Amino acid sequence: MQEAKVSHGQEIRADLPNVRVLALAGGTEAQTLFCNMGPIRVRAILNRGDEGPLPTDVTLEGLQVSTSGVYDILNALVGSNGNLRLVVDDQTTVVPAEQAVGASAGLSWV
Repeated sequence: MQEAKVSHGQEIRADLPNVRVLALAGGTEAQTLFCNMGPIRVRAILNRGDEGPLPTDVTLEGLQVSTSGVYDILNALVGSNGNLRLVVDDQTTVVPAEQAVGASAGLSWV
């Protein structure tokens, strides 16, 4: 996030490439790993931040995948006030990382 110059209090739309998702049994929860994520691409700044430090706690809402793997989360809503909040909503697309951008993967949002 710091490489993309995202600051505390900011809200953006961004592409998050190469996010590893481990689907847990039952299909209702997953573990998400951002360690080896690629560079973030900021699409739009919705609210300017205060240039303060980013929070360290992360919450992820709305991500559903059918299998574990590495995914590109495109046009996610990202906010950073109190915690880093990543939201997969109706404007977000989730595709397997090896799949071309813009192709349909049959994944859904909540």
